Amino acid sequence: MTSNINLISEITPTRETWSIKVRIIRLWRVPSFENPSEEYSIEMILMDEKGSKISASFKKSFVDMFSPLLMENEFRLIKNFGVG
Repeated sequence: MTSNINLISEITPTRETWSIKVRIIRLWRVPSFENPSEEYSIEMILMDEKGSKISASFKKSFVDMFSPLLMENEFRLIKNFGVG
């Protein structure tokens, strides 16, 4: 079963069942204010096949889980995320 891939331009905050294929064009880690040796979040700029861009972040509770999977210039399929 194939899933529908959405474009960044189609994303709205009304649902959380999006599926986007994007390239991570910029990625940086934000240190914790209280402990600079600890990561607080991962921030990214993502771009889809049409060239549309969006910023995205993983907060502290997800940093350890996703950090090893994220690198600049790699493509990723991202599903079921919230928009704020």
